[in-house]
Amino acid sequence: MKIGDLVTFCPESWGTPLEDRPIGIVMNVEDYRDGIDPEPFLMVTALFSDCDIPYSSNIKEFEIVNASW
Repeated sequence: MKIGDLVTFCPESWGTPLEDRPIGIVMNVEDYRDGIDPEPFLMVTALFSDCDIPYSSNIKEFEIVNASW
């Protein structure tokens, strides 16, 4: 996942069909490492069409709808 990708929420995190989930654009992807857990914690910030405030959450909550090229 990278800046410019179109994303929506995964079915597990939103619980509705794809057509009912908002679509957003990725604005930032950050890699958080705490020095204890060997796997990074990736945080994604996306701006959705129905809201003016960016939403940030774990990368596992999002799925790519259309990757930017």
